[in-house]
Amino acid sequence: MRIYPDTKVYILCPSNYNSGGPESLHQLCSKLIEFGINALILYIQGPISFDKKDPVHNFYKKYHVPYTFNLEDKSHNVLIIPEYYSDYLYVVKNIQRVLWWMSIGNYFDKVSLSINYGIDNVLKSPLPKFFYFHEADGDIEHWAKSEYSRLFLKVNGISAGKIRHVETYMNQVFFRNVSKVNLAEKENIVAYNPRKGFEITEQLIRLAPDINWQPIENMTPAQVQGLLTKAKIYIDFGNHPGKDRLPREAALSGCVVITGKRGAAANDVDINIPAEFKFDLATSKPYQVIEKICEVFDNFPANYDKQRAFRDKELNAQRNFTLEVAEAFGIEKFPPPSVAFVQGVGEEIFQLAAELFKSKEFTPRFIVDDFFATTEISHALIFREQNRNYLRVGENFIEIITRDDAKFLYWEGRIKIFMLLDPDDAELIELQEFYEPADEDILIYELNG
Repeated sequence: MRIYPDTKVYILCPSNYNSGGPESLHQLCSKLIEFGINALILYIQGPISFDKKDPVHNFYKKYHVPYTFNLEDKSHNVLIIPEYYSDYLYVVKNIQRVLWWMSIGNYFDKVSLSINYGIDNVLKSPLPKFFYFHEADGDIEHWAKSEYSRLFLKVNGISAGKIRHVETYMNQVFFRNVSKVNLAEKENIVAYNPRKGFEITEQLIRLAPDINWQPIENMTPAQVQGLLTKAKIYIDFGNHPGKDRLPREAALSGCVVITGKRGAAANDVDINIPAEFKFDLATSKPYQVIEKICEVFDNFPANYDKQRAFRDKELNAQRNFTLEVAEAFGIEKFPPPSVAFVQGVGEEIFQLAAELFKSKEFTPRFIVDDFFATTEISHALIFREQNRNYLRVGENFIEIITRDDAKFLYWEGRIKIFMLLDPDDAELIELQEFYEPADEDILIYELNG
């Protein structure tokens, strides 16, 4: 894949839909923007709705990434497509194409739907083309989100030179919430997902009804996190079609993870826990799983420590993702540090932004102002686009965002520096308490100083 000064990177994503895949796509778009690349989400019809006036699911608004409904099919541009929408590879002719394999199960679900659609509608329209693993598609670059995906591509004849490992990370809000988990307050609870491998979990429940089994069902994200924070164990005997989110969330929430050996759980890379915590139910007996659960209950600290490598891998995932994306796009030089002004919209901030744009030492990206970020305003210097407000500064513009979104974008790395103009003590203390920035990420500036 080659990147040029005029390159646009389009990232295909279903509209108004919240799941692990779309979040990874928004993380990628945010990271590319951080790198100074012109990246956009290309929204298409999602499984729920397609509201062109507001296609962004509420969960992803905090990423503050631009979107479009159309692409320029040019050789300098790039189109990144999740595996479920592989048929979109064939509606373009000139653009560089990347197929991102997040879930092998999703791919086969789409193939099945396409075939069934063709059988039912063969006299009405042609069968949609999905990816065929054919040499004619040799110009497509493949990204594997898991070792399981990489092995799948290798078995199907994709050469190693066409495969890149690009693995995303857990949501930053989740990371911040689990940072204060108290292991001493853990209870003898086994959490499980009733939608994943329940035929096995059901056997375990019948075998040991005295154990406190807690299903993760009809819960908000906060409730899921609350349960995982209390539980000592999370079990998952599902198919693991990719790097599922719940086992990783459970590990970071202080759970000991016990799995089967299906899909991604079968290798020692994607779920890198010791073999004693993985059970092949074709050869193991359910009572052996119960014995392991009881052992973890009785000696939780020692078993928890055995899964340190699994937790450390997830804790380092954001840094690794940054390196993988930079390598994939051949990025060696990064733009000047992005700045957020935290004292709101005002004349002095306007002047400071103008000075910084001229200096090119920093890149003014955001102004933090809850009122101006959330109110539709008609003003010569403020314009609204894609449901977001911007301040015009000469030929440049700066997005106006809320305090909460600024905190999130700092965690994400989109905001590198918080800039204050001649602050008083109260303003400085408020910034330090709310954003918890590193000392080097605060810059105090004197206008014309």
